[in-house]
Amino acid sequence: MQKVLNFGTKQKKEIKEFLNEFEEKETKTEFEEKRVKINDSTITLYSSGRIVIQGNDCEKVAEKFLKKINSETKTIIGIDETGRGENTGPFVISAVLGETGKLIELRDSKKTNKIKEKNDLVMEKSKSQIIFSFNAEYIDELRNKGETMDSIEAKAINSVISFFDSVKEERELLIDGKEIKGIKKGKFIVKGDDLEPVIGAASVISKNFRENSKDEKIRKSWKTKN
Repeated sequence: MQKVLNFGTKQKKEIKEFLNEFEEKETKTEFEEKRVKINDSTITLYSSGRIVIQGNDCEKVAEKFLKKINSETKTIIGIDETGRGENTGPFVISAVLGETGKLIELRDSKKTNKIKEKNDLVMEKSKSQIIFSFNAEYIDELRNKGETMDSIEAKAINSVISFFDSVKEERELLIDGKEIKGIKKGKFIVKGDDLEPVIGAASVISKNFRENSKDEKIRKSWKTKN
């Protein structure tokens, strides 16, 4: 059995101090910073700040770990997309409003197994989810009108911003990837889906939605830049 917690690099010092209290084990790869034994489980700390707990009592150990580590809980709107560079199927952009502490298991969907299970976790533990899906044919229509993938994404994100502004939901907005012009506000984080749990949650529901889409049509203009 396995449990994954996604803390990020800022909390590694505190995590290491806690792990120093337990029996140390030999690390297996260059990406592992520390490996210890707690009860019947092994805890591995990776350079990214990710924690992997493996063992029959991993759930109990994870609960104990979370109580000991002073994990700051913030309410965040996390945004991520999938399908941008594909030549078939939909381009999916998702936003999740949630608390980091409740979504700490989530990370980049490309590194996540059991996507449906993680998608269900996001739906259960987040406050709100917004999904934009642009099918292949409609992407071509928009491109023929002069839109780019960047401008399509920017308009979707601005719609998210307008909605939460309209209900006076003042929360930090974090967007995965490099900066895109035309977005009203928000902080872009390269590889944010692997660093911030709420962005990771958006990555998961985007991938789950795309994987379940019936749109398998080829995008005729898919080689267009952006």
